[in-house]
Amino acid sequence: MSGPPPFSTSATPPPPLNAPANYELAGLGTRFVAAIIDLVLLLVVAAIIFIPFVLFYAFSIIATGSAWYVRTIFGPFEGVLFLLFVIYFTFYEGTSGQTIGKRMMHVKVVRVPTGQPPSLLRALVRNLLRIIDWLPVLYILGFLVSLLNSRRQRLGDLVADTVVIRS
Repeated sequence: MSGPPPFSTSATPPPPLNAPANYELAGLGTRFVAAIIDLVLLLVVAAIIFIPFVLFYAFSIIATGSAWYVRTIFGPFEGVLFLLFVIYFTFYEGTSGQTIGKRMMHVKVVRVPTGQPPSLLRALVRNLLRIIDWLPVLYILGFLVSLLNSRRQRLGDLVADTVVIRS
């Protein structure tokens, strides 16, 4: 059987089952802005969670003159921050296909064969692979992988069999 591959950017492919009729792949710039919105939102939430720890740390330094336990406070915070990011992206993308940033930018994550949001498991896999997409720094690997395939998929999308489309 011949014809353009599904989700080809060179021709208008038929939409996946249950996908919006005006289906088109989201641009990398739009995805970037959505990611920045989500990042700012998550950093605000993390700051609210972390403020009591920072205050405790500052007052402890003032009171004792010692900062030997910086890793004791900041180490667990890094773990909490990582979990916050994974839970946020996994829940929103796995249930509706859209985080708050994606909703604001009118894009969503869908499964390639069905056009439906990925399952929670696929969303989890997609988002855990952000760690690799981030390498060596600032999402460079994810950006390069997205540029090198016709569906604009980063590594997490390739493994989870998802694409980001305009909604």
